[in-house]
Amino acid sequence: QLSMAQPSAERVPSPEEQEWAGPEALCPGWMEEEAPDGEVPGDSGDPDGATHAYEQLQSALCQEGLPPTLDCSAEPRTGFGPLDMTVCILGSPTAFLPVLLEGGTRCPDAMVLCLSPTWVSRVPSETSTGAWSLLLSRGVSFKVGGHSALETFVPPRRANYVTGTFALGDPEGGWVGELARDLDCPTGGSVPLAHRLEDPLVTRWVLAARAKLPVPPTLAFVLGARGDLPAEPGVPGVRLVRLEDPQGQGSLVQEEVGAFLGGTAMEPYSQVGTGGTH
Repeated sequence: QLSMAQPSAERVPSPEEQEWAGPEALCPGWMEEEAPDGEVPGDSGDPDGATHAYEQLQSALCQEGLPPTLDCSAEPRTGFGPLDMTVCILGSPTAFLPVLLEGGTRCPDAMVLCLSPTWVSRVPSETSTGAWSLLLSRGVSFKVGGHSALETFVPPRRANYVTGTFALGDPEGGWVGELARDLDCPTGGSVPLAHRLEDPLVTRWVLAARAKLPVPPTLAFVLGARGDLPAEPGVPGVRLVRLEDPQGQGSLVQEEVGAFLGGTAMEPYSQVGTGGTH
């Protein structure tokens, strides 16, 4: 039986500590420069989107029944060296929340969420010529029990692994891809990779041709030349038809669709899905 006087390994924050400190904790000095009419320049006082992303994180934590993020930014964390594990997640707080929570349980303080490009910097790598190291001066770290903390790091923490929101359609896609480019540590993706994986035709061709995995029977009509696809895919399950002028090739389309639906590959299926690619 544990003594009630024994200090807990996880300090329970007070209600005052749990209260979000506001944009000033996320973007110091965000209200220092005011326009002549008194309005804050930039995107509603949130030029890099950190405040909006932070609010998204708090909403996601609340929906999961977890405590809000504790603001510890006034007392910088020190003592992190190049051998300490730092897994950096760039961009959207909601897409990687399950990973952050599980990582916080298995390896407390190792998972660090970066919500803004102003929280990190790229410096020339000391170990790999032509590569860059990613240093975190601020971030949201995750701990046991779903607890999280907004922290500053002095000196900045060096990322050992980096992943994030690389999708082109995501608002964070631009700065995330730029920060993760040519790093000296492993990365969990890239903008070019996300671009390819968003195309279902390319994805199915890669799985069938390179990984030799079965894919759903696929009939694709492609306009003009597609440099990201071979002239003749020749892979099981994927039929590629190139159209030079779709307006004058209606009979070809009908013929290909009829042959596809009547083929043996479609016998196990009762429904057909349609979609477009780039």
